Amino acid sequence: MDRCDTCENRTKVIDILGKPVRVKNYICSTDGINYRPKPDNVQLQLSVCPVSYCPASCPFCCAKGTKTEQRIDTEHFASVMRRLRAEDRVRGVKITGGEPFTDVGLLNEVISILFEIFGYDLELAISTNGIGLCRVHEIKDLVHLETIHISRHHYNDAVNRQLFKNADIPGTEELKEIVNSVSYKDLWVFNTMLLKNAINSAEEAHKFLDYAIEVGVPKVGFMVCSPVNAYAAEQSIPYESVIREDDPDLLSTRGYYDYEFCHCSDGVYVSQEGKIIQFYGRSTKMVDYGYSRGLVYDADNRLRDGFGGEIIA
Repeated sequence: MDRCDTCENRTKVIDILGKPVRVKNYICSTDGINYRPKPDNVQLQLSVCPVSYCPASCPFCCAKGTKTEQRIDTEHFASVMRRLRAEDRVRGVKITGGEPFTDVGLLNEVISILFEIFGYDLELAISTNGIGLCRVHEIKDLVHLETIHISRHHYNDAVNRQLFKNADIPGTEELKEIVNSVSYKDLWVFNTMLLKNAINSAEEAHKFLDYAIEVGVPKVGFMVCSPVNAYAAEQSIPYESVIREDDPDLLSTRGYYDYEFCHCSDGVYVSQEGKIIQFYGRSTKMVDYGYSRGLVYDADNRLRDGFGGEIIA
């Protein structure tokens, strides 16, 4: 296989449902030097937004201020999914939003359609801000989900609610109850945005990891805030300043580089009490990549080559 580190074909155009889409044509590198080309049949991550509305109003979110209440037409959605399955273009699905738990009935329909078409081997995850998460046991295929990612940006309930601009975000005690109501704890992940006014240092990251251990969540993802608006750009801080390589309480287990675009890493944290929790992080350097890094089926019943991207179907 040819190396891709210096070649011009970092991307290639493929056909998806009759439309040309430019996609990434290499596999991320463990050393930042050696990149391998992807297989001929490139598969993409699919994000599905069953509803457009979210009750929260996070100032760093690209969907901040969205008030429209569009919903997926499940028949049209199933038709497009069958076409994607026939072309073998999907490698995993994340259901996001809007806030998917605002309509649990629709969420169940979407999950059922995905498993029916792609099978139970599909890696299917849900992202939620926690509003409506108390209804998690209404998810009929809960046991078959890969993960539920809970957006939680601070260990202090008051600070966290302020970031979400919404008092209905579940607090610590409610989260404990929800998390502990599920026997398979690896279902849960906290997704945490690194912000100047929140988790902004190695010490704060330790406190958050200790908090996740207390709640019972076995994994935390730390994300660099992408500069999607002025607030996000001002609040963004480097991943390396918070998740430090010289931190004696962290053990990095693996990492990947994606040229100048981003760097991600996995590892484990050991608390002062000797308890262990997994962490991962993604340091995104830019917003516009010049190619599609995933497919999005939005609540307006359009399939796009990324959030806000060109319409495919």
